[in-house]
Amino acid sequence: MTPVSEEEQKRILEEPPRGTWAIILVIGLGMLAAWLYFFFGIYMSHGPVN
Repeated sequence: MTPVSEEEQKRILEEPPRGTWAIILVIGLGMLAAWLYFFFGIYMSHGPVN
């Protein structure tokens, strides 16, 4: 393994965690899609309460 220079280490540590934000976005979109499916697909399709 090649050693990482001090300036390269500093640059890496100062960057935002883009991979973490991507995972949060994917999970959030999945949860939103599931909620919309349950709300409109299941709950609202039963109609008004008798």
